[in-house]
Amino acid sequence: MESASVASARVTTPGAADALLAAHPGCEVTVREVPLDGGVRALLDGAPDVRLATLPVREPGLTTGPVVLRDDRVLLLPAAHPLAGRPSLGPEDLAGLPLITTGGANPRYRLDHHYPRRTPSGAPVGRGPAAATWQEALSHVSAGRGVTPGAARGARYHPRPGIAYVPLRDAPPLEYALVRPTAADSALLRAFVTAVAAPEAARPRRDPPPG
Repeated sequence: MESASVASARVTTPGAADALLAAHPGCEVTVREVPLDGGVRALLDGAPDVRLATLPVREPGLTTGPVVLRDDRVLLLPAAHPLAGRPSLGPEDLAGLPLITTGGANPRYRLDHHYPRRTPSGAPVGRGPAAATWQEALSHVSAGRGVTPGAARGARYHPRPGIAYVPLRDAPPLEYALVRPTAADSALLRAFVTAVAAPEAARPRRDPPPG
């Protein structure tokens, strides 16, 4: 879920920040990581001004779009798990697995979308521990406490010897869109949105940040 938005932001937002600062040298851009349990409602309080978040986002008072990234879904499992060696997994393979979720400020509709409680056939999906951050989720998986969904690019940004990233077939891709308060519209904010959506913003910088 939000995990990959952090990883993707490392590619997308630095380039957009550079473009915005070049056009508006007097402004200041701060890029921050949002924890898994951060939700999007903090945007209504002005912190932050704009966020790259996984869809869906349905809160009133927020403008969503454009979609700037899409990625295939995977399931993160302990490397020793019996399903870890499969070439791919389907939605029914989630039955009974302890799913590591999150909570905090995330509304029920977002949790149900990213952490289903049942498979398409109606089989219950188990619940593992809740994680406040992506690093906590990775630690739970590597310790064998459960499994968690994520984005395929996470295997590149967060490789760990004790974790297997197995593709989830028959699952729609994860979509990441810019989300900002509708009432806080400004020329500078629109310029940043345009910069993030520009193709050159998605190109890795020559010296990408570590991690």
